[in-house]
Amino acid sequence: MKPIGRRDPYTEMGIRRVPCFRCGEPAGQQWMICANGNRWVPLCNACDVKLNRLVLKFMGFPDVRERMAAYRNKLAAAQSRWAT
Repeated sequence: MKPIGRRDPYTEMGIRRVPCFRCGEPAGQQWMICANGNRWVPLCNACDVKLNRLVLKFMGFPDVRERMAAYRNKLAAAQSRWAT
């Protein structure tokens, strides 16, 4: 089975040039997945939010809603900086 993704992380500009691995929308985030040979995989912000929520729930964090609200705010602030 061949790993998917790339060995080196994408640059801030480079990540916006590739599609999300999961849905095909423009990527904005990236994840390194150990079970995928430690390869970086591009994700759009929506898929990244879903993955973060899933991991927080899996790990048993008691304050998932608060953490996700803070993370969505962080993504929105970063996206507004990119737009200027």
